Amino acid sequence: MNESNVYDEVWVGKIGQSRLSAAVEAEEMNLFAILKPKLSKDGNQWCVLYGENLQEGIAGFGDTPRLAIYDFNKQWDIKA
Repeated sequence: MNESNVYDEVWVGKIGQSRLSAAVEAEEMNLFAILKPKLSKDGNQWCVLYGENLQEGIAGFGDTPRLAIYDFNKQWDIKA
């Protein structure tokens, strides 16, 4: 295998990884896009809330909106 082929394989691998990362990111945002929960600032963190309030709804918190969405997604798998 020559140097050009190795270089091409590296780029093909990087493109594949980039596509996989984009698919994972899209999946993470799927629930948020479908349910359209409220996104707001709560003190020094962001809050994603689905429901009327924190006691009855499902909420996620994070330092950024994206991290709050990731936490929100995780909350669906936690038993009450």
